[in-house]
Amino acid sequence: MGKNNKKPTVQAPVVEKPAEEAKVEQPANVQVPNVQIPGTGMPSGLSQDAKVAYMTGLQHRKDEMLKNGGENANHYVALTLMEDATILDIAVTEAVVRKNPMGLIFSTNEKNWSMLRLLAADMGVTIPEFKTLPKPTKEQLAAAGLEAAPGQIVLALEEKHVSAETKKKVQREAKLNEDAQSGKKEYLKDHTKIETDEQLKEALEFQLITGSSTNPITRLVTTTQFLRAYREAVAEKADDPQTELAKIHELTLADLLQDITTMVKPTFVLEGFGKRLGTLAQDANSVVPAFCAFKNCVLNKKTGKYEYDDATIASLTRVVIAWYASAKSAELSASIEAKNKNLKVLKKDAKANAKAIESEEKKISVDKKNIEMYTKMLALVTDPAFDLADGFIAAYKNNDDPNHMYAAKVYKDIVYTYGYDKKNITELEHDSLLLNIQQHIGIILNLFNSEMGKQDAYDEKNLIAFEEKPAEEPTEGEGKNA
Repeated sequence: MGKNNKKPTVQAPVVEKPAEEAKVEQPANVQVPNVQIPGTGMPSGLSQDAKVAYMTGLQHRKDEMLKNGGENANHYVALTLMEDATILDIAVTEAVVRKNPMGLIFSTNEKNWSMLRLLAADMGVTIPEFKTLPKPTKEQLAAAGLEAAPGQIVLALEEKHVSAETKKKVQREAKLNEDAQSGKKEYLKDHTKIETDEQLKEALEFQLITGSSTNPITRLVTTTQFLRAYREAVAEKADDPQTELAKIHELTLADLLQDITTMVKPTFVLEGFGKRLGTLAQDANSVVPAFCAFKNCVLNKKTGKYEYDDATIASLTRVVIAWYASAKSAELSASIEAKNKNLKVLKKDAKANAKAIESEEKKISVDKKNIEMYTKMLALVTDPAFDLADGFIAAYKNNDDPNHMYAAKVYKDIVYTYGYDKKNITELEHDSLLLNIQQHIGIILNLFNSEMGKQDAYDEKNLIAFEEKPAEEPTEGEGKNA
């Protein structure tokens, strides 16, 4: 068998299992304040309850990474995108809004940290390299009321690490949260109190930055529910309420979310989330990896089932990426307009302002290139081509093919997302696996295309079934009933 036909293995980082870790017990009779950290849903103040809850979540991440060895660790690292956005949200809020920022404890590995640094850069935050992060001293931990296990590290963000634009956004979100908690603006939490379009926009923004969950996707869903409830309340006062209500009930989750994107900009967390999804699509020149990442984010770990079907996941992925790309394009267009106005002033004395004019023109050129980038990103989710699906097998088997890197990336994403790593697939069946992956790519692309743009060649009925791997026998020394 040629080397190009050999079944490849999915590489994973080596994660060393740490020594036995001390359990963090939640103390009794802890008083939790009613005020919440803006945009996180976590209690404010340095309450032990908040720290223990946060610590528990991070410990769960480590447990999942280490379970069943390296491949599972690699799989889990790919699923931390949403968690990373939440962690950064907490850290930045502490740095910008709080007077005494709390050092955050992380239980992670270098690959996780590199993803967090990328996300941070996208969101206007600078965090240090993994190798420079200090481990906490016993005294520091005692002062914070925390215990740390081997390998844990500390990130303490300060205001200087946060860009002016991000700081402004976080402060605005904090102010909205303060107004809602104080009762100053009842309409932020109660849709029946909304009287104007501006109040509706503010309420939607508030719903996106806060709530009972730190999960960005859950916030998206609850915000669409808030909008639906508001529109139903308005429809009930119409001359023909039944007709108006029927129209609202026909709207899908994605329809409502699309409407929200026309009224408000992405919040701090969702901007980072959209950027990472858009980057995944750009890096593979296909929306497929972004779809897989989003799908894995809505996997219920307790039940092993996805919370939404693939059509809904595709719709949400498209809206989030388009929301981000459109917002960034609009910002850049406004920036170009401002620079052009400045150029007109500078050119009144072109000789004296030659260097300033040159600098401004270069900045405009960069802005235009970035708009082109966001336009391409938008096209990947609104009008995706089928080139990757049609040429997948040839590109995957040929290392010299210009699309080989994209094909290899998508191969790994599909294998993990659709559970082929849990199937009993021999090397002789590997060509059948490639046919399945090709079908999955085409099926996903069909979800992002209009009815006229779909390709009938890609359909779930064409998928080949493989058996699950047999359960592993207990190793020597383990009782079968243990």
